Amino acid sequence: MAHVASGWILYRPDPSLVKQENYEIDRLVEAAPEHGYDVRVVDPADVQLLVNSEGEDGVFVQGEKVELPDFVIPRMGSTTGYFAMAVLRQLEHLGVYCVNGPDAVELAKDKLLHLQILASAGLPVPKTILVKFPIDADFVEREMGFPVVVKTLVGTQGSGVYLCDDREKLLDLLQFVEANNPAAQLVLQQFLAESRGRDVRVLSIGGHIVAAMERIAKSGFKSNYSQGGTAKPFETGPRNALSVAEVMHVLDMDMAGLDFLYDEEVGFRICEVNSSPGFEGLESTCEVNVPEFLYRYLDVKFRVSRKAKSRLLGREIV
Repeated sequence: MAHVASGWILYRPDPSLVKQENYEIDRLVEAAPEHGYDVRVVDPADVQLLVNSEGEDGVFVQGEKVELPDFVIPRMGSTTGYFAMAVLRQLEHLGVYCVNGPDAVELAKDKLLHLQILASAGLPVPKTILVKFPIDADFVEREMGFPVVVKTLVGTQGSGVYLCDDREKLLDLLQFVEANNPAAQLVLQQFLAESRGRDVRVLSIGGHIVAAMERIAKSGFKSNYSQGGTAKPFETGPRNALSVAEVMHVLDMDMAGLDFLYDEEVGFRICEVNSSPGFEGLESTCEVNVPEFLYRYLDVKFRVSRKAKSRLLGREIV
């Protein structure tokens, strides 16, 4: 009897989110059997880890020893704390294929770090400044100008993003933050006028573009679909494909949502990258089947893995 590959979706609801990931989780679970996979949702808070040197895997769910899955899809987003990362690392160390791996998930969480890495690879990103208190407003005005975007280093669905039109508003906001939360981690980002109220979201799996849409704000400057904006399909070309492939390679990601801002100087700049992107808007806007792409990608990954193993044993899998 053929082995049915099993998978876990690591997911924990985030009460701070405007919109939970029920759509994405349901789609991934429901589509799995059509592609020969058995997938279940596991809350990382229900996992217990036993680190040992006896050759046992030491992974338990709600206190019960469980068989390791063949793959895991982390969909924890902003709830990815230390323990969730420890679970993901343990699974990876035990040979479970992670879509994405713990290093990529941690990198995506830090908005400044992944922009630093992309910039060092020569990829266009907006000018970004890490905030330190007290703020040097002269430096900000000289190097970046106004308006300026203020972002928390960890945030999702457009939360923790503000636009300061001038020096006075920036100082007011940052003085308020400093007084109430001096440990807050913020960045200032170049405001690109061409992208006011609109951006392009690209979903990539395995370095390939699955779908792309232009998101347009309902009001204001934030274009998040989850906050009531509209969207329409965006036609990508060879330059977009090469750029996306390079971003995915540099960040070592299997699956990601990439947000691009319009810029008259270079065409587009990479605003940020999300390792567990929502795709409800993409599926309805672009009429694309995201789980099908993901499971086909896993087909290739597992087939390559089985072929490599069979060659070592002197056999070939057709």
